[in-house]
Amino acid sequence: MATNEENTIPDSIACPQQVTDICFHTTKPAIIVGDILGKVTLYSYDDEGKVHELRTHEHHKKTIRCVRVTADGQTMFTAGKDKSWCKVDLESGALLHEQSKAHEGAIYSAEVIDSNVMLTGDEDGVIKMWDMRRLPGPVMELKENDDYISDMVCHDDRKHLLVSSGDGTLSCVNIKNRKLELQSELFDSDFLSLAIMKNASKVVCGDGDGTLQIFNWGEWGNVSDRYPGHSGSIDSMLPLSEDVMCTGCEDGKLRLVHILPNSIESIIGSHGDFPIQSLTLSHDGALIASASHDEHVKFWKTPDVDEVTVGSHSKRKGKKVGKHEKLKQRKAFFNDL
Repeated sequence: MATNEENTIPDSIACPQQVTDICFHTTKPAIIVGDILGKVTLYSYDDEGKVHELRTHEHHKKTIRCVRVTADGQTMFTAGKDKSWCKVDLESGALLHEQSKAHEGAIYSAEVIDSNVMLTGDEDGVIKMWDMRRLPGPVMELKENDDYISDMVCHDDRKHLLVSSGDGTLSCVNIKNRKLELQSELFDSDFLSLAIMKNASKVVCGDGDGTLQIFNWGEWGNVSDRYPGHSGSIDSMLPLSEDVMCTGCEDGKLRLVHILPNSIESIIGSHGDFPIQSLTLSHDGALIASASHDEHVKFWKTPDVDEVTVGSHSKRKGKKVGKHEKLKQRKAFFNDL
């Protein structure tokens, strides 16, 4: 992991409105900030820690829900509560496409595959896939969830999309075949955030009760492990390596967490008592940025994950017994009687 020893950590950005999502530029020292009024602002930062506002886009009429940048740094996608998404040229600032009324419900999450393909999920549990070469309509539409689509992460194979939902499920969608492969059982708490870890052998879901629910890849029915320890909902997660992630919690703290063995190693930052809304990693891996309800974007030096050793307080939790398994156990108990 790159470090930022030779550079100064950028100054915090005091925003005029509540920040709803942030995303570092993928090739340059810049960050994009979306706010509750529908504005998207591009900032740059230099080696001396000075932050400069470059330009603002006002293509959305309501809250920005998602800001994403393609891997080549050429294109930005934004999606909002106004049910629309936009494609913007980051070099010129030109609006390349605006898809109004993209969903019947407000868009809640998005995932970008490349400059031509993106996915959006809405508050009603609908997922749509868009191909810029085949507009105006989506090339895929699925309705497999009963509540909002909280997060989406695509596997590196560009075939499998993992989806977390407020209905307490994790789903795996085959975007090549455009169908649901499998969905977990219903959990009692909302699933809010996702991360692929351990060389894609594990998928971690952060839930509304502060527990990390850990699934084996391909075994989506129920968790293989679970790790409580956060004092509030885990609203965002940011992988830093195959074993270590940063979590953003409802209690306003950023935590460094080791996965399997499970351990909260340290608190690396805080927004006071304001929930962490979004986390993002800089293009060189040297900085983590966080956004909260305190209307500030803060920057933190990325910890050296190679030096992370699992503390003596790490704990392994047993496999969670699901609702269907509990029912089987009850039946077996009464049969024995």
